[in-house]
Amino acid sequence: MTLLVESLKRLFSDVVLFSTHASGIRLRSYQIGAARAIVDSVMRRRGLTIVVVMSRQAGKNECQAQIETFLMSLLARTSAEIVKASPTFKPQTENAMRRLERTLERNVIVKRLGWRRESGYIYRVGRARAYFFSAQVDANVVGATASTLLECDEAQDVLPAKWDKDFAPMGASTNVTTVFWGTIWTSRTLLAREIHAAEDAERLDGVRRLFRFDADVVGAEVPAYRAYVKKQVAKLGRNHPL
Repeated sequence: MTLLVESLKRLFSDVVLFSTHASGIRLRSYQIGAARAIVDSVMRRRGLTIVVVMSRQAGKNECQAQIETFLMSLLARTSAEIVKASPTFKPQTENAMRRLERTLERNVIVKRLGWRRESGYIYRVGRARAYFFSAQVDANVVGATASTLLECDEAQDVLPAKWDKDFAPMGASTNVTTVFWGTIWTSRTLLAREIHAAEDAERLDGVRRLFRFDADVVGAEVPAYRAYVKKQVAKLGRNHPL
């Protein structure tokens, strides 16, 4: 029993170990720093705003699901609340929910704790919950609270006014850790705004908030990805936005 307790303590001490041994997923080296920084801010109640920028199909959603599963499992005995926004309900919010659901199903610790889906858009492990919302202009999301983590997925496609009015206040009373995930598109997006804010904050206190990984970083670790990008560059040019 002591050995089991020690093993569980070790898994719950690090999101990377938890992902590897409980979910059976090895986070890529470029995902690890961002995942640990997010969890550290949550658990130490630092209230950081973190920005994670990855090239397309680089494993952004897998990284999100592992962090969410880790936090819900670790905080299953509390009333922890995670709120996640995506630009649209179909398909983006639905895709995010399916990704989390697959992760919950395969995680050996969650299988013991038990999980369920509520009201169609809420996932629960113990008393901890993750809420999934659409950030479309006409979506009604007022009233939710993000006590543990507030996430904006594909932030380059979410209108700043929608985020500022409906989502940002959800974490005000708890000084919640906020994470913006996305892919570079233009300089006028919510993601671009938060990148600049993260850079300014880093210069003030030296705490890393911006994690940026382009296609070359991903390709160095994933040979198939590198080969695909090479073909796209040959066809479209290196500076093409796709």
